[in-house]
Amino acid sequence: MTKNFRPALSALCVATLGALFATGAVADVTVYGIIDTGLNYQHVDQDRAGTDATDQAQMKSSQTIPNRWGLKGSEDLGNGLKAGFMLEGQFGSDDGTMTGGRLFHRVSQLELGSDRAGTVIVGRSGALRSGFGTTGIWAAKLNPFSNSWGDYMGGTKYTMPGGFKAIDNAITYRSPVWSGVQLYAQYSLKSNSTAAGTEGKASSDRQWGLGATYTAGNLHLAAVVDSVLYANTAADYDDSIAVSLGGNYDFGVLKAYASGMYFAGMKGSEFQGDQGKFNVLAAAATYKGASLLLGADIPAGPGVLKASFGYMSADLDRVMGQRAQIEGDGDLDRYNAGVGYEFPLSKRTKLYAGAGWAGESSDERDPNAYEVLAGLMTRF
Repeated sequence: MTKNFRPALSALCVATLGALFATGAVADVTVYGIIDTGLNYQHVDQDRAGTDATDQAQMKSSQTIPNRWGLKGSEDLGNGLKAGFMLEGQFGSDDGTMTGGRLFHRVSQLELGSDRAGTVIVGRSGALRSGFGTTGIWAAKLNPFSNSWGDYMGGTKYTMPGGFKAIDNAITYRSPVWSGVQLYAQYSLKSNSTAAGTEGKASSDRQWGLGATYTAGNLHLAAVVDSVLYANTAADYDDSIAVSLGGNYDFGVLKAYASGMYFAGMKGSEFQGDQGKFNVLAAAATYKGASLLLGADIPAGPGVLKASFGYMSADLDRVMGQRAQIEGDGDLDRYNAGVGYEFPLSKRTKLYAGAGWAGESSDERDPNAYEVLAGLMTRF
């Protein structure tokens, strides 16, 4: 019954939106999207006894930016008030699948804003330290590869844990811009509605964040402080805390990027790219540490050359809420690097190619992987 219901629900949503367009019931509605598809080669060595290194050539989508389709609209209510919405799904263009099992995996939000007082946004929204929707303030503005190209190329994916995702049941405030400064505050009553626990209660993971951006001429800066209030059902976890700072400056001959992060109480499951790949971090343990990322965009011929290097040090702190007994057990250092090139074919379409490497060093194992990719990306 459930399997048959989902396609019917999707069709009903599309039909309803089509009717709205036809009648003009929604003002200023935009349909948009991104499709990114290419070829990819990966070599992964888990450095695990009894496990051979793997080599795989494949077609992949969302290599440089996540595929998406979306609808957004707004209505001027007068007296400086404006209402708006944003619905954004994600999909695989290599196989047509829907990411995350949600029609609107990336964003499903409604907002009410005032020119003088700011904007309140409710619904499934991007965490502040992400690139999702209108509430994510990190991503491509802080690293030339955003979260990552492919699985292992540069970006924040392997070196900045947590944060880079959409969260459910979120309330976000975004201030007006004051002399280049914009402030953000966010709270989620339950960051993942599909997980166990009651919304708004200590039995579920909740999340808060504070952020700020500053833009003046060629300079852009961003800062985020965020925390996950872990559910109390499995163990007595301390809440996580992360402090992130970053920026970019366009010198003309190149745009330089730098960002850093301090984190504590971060569950192993919050470290992107580890689970199912290298599997060094324990999902139920918590870690503390720091990250540093440097990068650049360099105009080269008709396109842009990109480069990035990242480093993270993570120390095991607690296991199932209890202080780790053995100093150094479970600690690791992680590195990643990438170079890429974008060749524009038009304002909306570009070719790309790149190569990257990621590796870890720990008491247990020293896994590493490298990747080469190329493809085509277009916007509509």
